[in-house]
Amino acid sequence: MVEKGPVLVDHRERSSGIPDALVAAGLDVQLTDLPVGDYVLGHGLAVERKGPGDLSASIRDGRLFDQAVRLQSTFPQAVLLVEGEPRMAEDAWRGAVCRLLEDGFTVLHSLDVEDSAAWIARLAKRARRAAPTSRTDGPRRSPRHPSAQAEVMLSAVPGISATMARSLLAAHGSVAAVAAAAPDGLRRHPGIGRVRAARLAEALHGAYVAPADREPEPERPAPGTRPARRWILSSPDRDEETRSFDRRAIALRALRSSAEGTQLVDGLTGEVLDAEGAAEHLAE
Repeated sequence: MVEKGPVLVDHRERSSGIPDALVAAGLDVQLTDLPVGDYVLGHGLAVERKGPGDLSASIRDGRLFDQAVRLQSTFPQAVLLVEGEPRMAEDAWRGAVCRLLEDGFTVLHSLDVEDSAAWIARLAKRARRAAPTSRTDGPRRSPRHPSAQAEVMLSAVPGISATMARSLLAAHGSVAAVAAAAPDGLRRHPGIGRVRAARLAEALHGAYVAPADREPEPERPAPGTRPARRWILSSPDRDEETRSFDRRAIALRALRSSAEGTQLVDGLTGEVLDAEGAAEHLAE
């Protein structure tokens, strides 16, 4: 598929100089608040850029692998762009990169910011070529380790991050044990409230519905048709908080099952709506 929309760039990349380089290369660039990745070059391709300090910090706290899983679960092609020389032991960062490669992640290395801009511009232009040279139906390879596969299975549930999936698996021991505890037994776990527990129970215990019999997914607007929004669903019970980024269907579903008194806060404007008003707003 030929990409026609703008290149989406996370606003935190503004000061890097890369957005200006992409504009100079003739690309339509739109700065926005991206929930995952730093550059979205098309519906099927996203790039996470890691400078020397950021890569080292994200490896130490495990954030790198969380970001990788989220990126792979959202885009058929996910690219990690390692910029410069990481500020940590060579064995440590090379080992982390090898783990990503084993999980089917594409890793590129750039010398500096200018080299990163050249890579991203080339990738964006190839996403807009006349025809693809190969099929990109999804991630090329699933994680090899069974525990990594279990993490991916749980993190596919809306509201369950890779970090939360690891925490659940560490506490219960297996996906089967998590399923056996859902929903009531999961609510004692930190960060799991009524909504997340119900979603896990529905995913793990719900009857299978064939694709032809499922309700159609809401169509997503084309990039650039409206500003990106960050919705924060807040409840009187603090551990019921659920975040959704440009996920209209998730927000609607959470609102319909929310407790009385739940409010929706627009992270950009600060506007507060009750659940009923918010549902009407999102349904427009």
